[in-house]
Amino acid sequence: MRIGIDAGRALHGDGGVAAYTRELVAGLVRHAPAEELVLFDLDRGRRRRAEYERALGPLPPAVGIAPAERRRLAGLDLFHAPGFAMPPGGAPRHLLTLHDLTVLSHPECHTAANRARTVVAVATALARGATVLAVSQATRSEAVRLLALAPERVEVLPPLLAPCFAAGGDGEADAAARRRLGAAAPYVLAVASLEPRKNLERLLDAWQLLPAPVRSAHRLVLVAAAGWLAGRLRRRLARLARAGQVTLLGRLAAPDLAALYRGARALVFPSLAEGFGLPVAEAMACGAPVITSNRSSMPETAGGAGVLVEPEDADEIAAAIARVVGDAELRRDLRARGFERAQRFAPEVVVPQLLAVYRRASGRLG
Repeated sequence: MRIGIDAGRALHGDGGVAAYTRELVAGLVRHAPAEELVLFDLDRGRRRRAEYERALGPLPPAVGIAPAERRRLAGLDLFHAPGFAMPPGGAPRHLLTLHDLTVLSHPECHTAANRARTVVAVATALARGATVLAVSQATRSEAVRLLALAPERVEVLPPLLAPCFAAGGDGEADAAARRRLGAAAPYVLAVASLEPRKNLERLLDAWQLLPAPVRSAHRLVLVAAAGWLAGRLRRRLARLARAGQVTLLGRLAAPDLAALYRGARALVFPSLAEGFGLPVAEAMACGAPVITSNRSSMPETAGGAGVLVEPEDADEIAAAIARVVGDAELRRDLRARGFERAQRFAPEVVVPQLLAVYRRASGRLG
């Protein structure tokens, strides 16, 4: 197949969609070398291979770089849009990754710009007859319900995990990374962007509700990417960081984040709604016991390998944290189940399924 992929978000962004796009391209390069890939930049129209390789890593010469011109698009079997942009007319078939529909299910958690960008992208894709690729069954169900889509039009496939999210690793390098980041053990880890949907205010409430001996014996390490609608949360985090109660880190490179997962007593991810919940999968792959929400996609992603909590109940979150950090046998059990569950998200497992989706999508009208 000749597959076009919009790599623009990986070139210019640093969020979850950028990571998804990077691992999508890397997985296809490593595990599907017979397929012909052509990369586009629908954001800014970049064409220099060096710019793509800075974001995506070394690319084989067979991977093409092309402008989004009608004649280039017409020669594709399928165009995959992993972000929020659709190409100009020309591609015979389209596939749109749907990361979530929280702009519709939880509009209060988004800015007007976020809502508009997602709605326009989805509407454009549907008008083109695109196949929708949901990252979880939960997101597929929302697409069918909220967009009135025929179920057969929505495929399901999880994101590909970066290879660095794995057990073991280099123990000395991991320890050095944790020292450099100020993450002294023992600690509980949270990974999220600073936005209302991630429910970090309630996580901080839960942390304050922990028994004093538990709280004093552990540090809360928060890896927090920039978000929106979070002014009060930022001020609260700044106060807690100054008081030495929270270690607040910005977005990290994947190897540093993996080192934090491998050293954590637990990952706590009490989001209100997710399309998939990537930190849950990353943590399980690295051996961190997981505490996450009992809503939307998170029970599906955890797959019985995590402790589920009601995300709007700070007492329940606190009780789960205390239980996990205080029970070594429970942590061993969660770690073993998490390793097994995370194998489903390994690139060598996901890429063959992705190629099957591509074959089906390229044979559909639209």
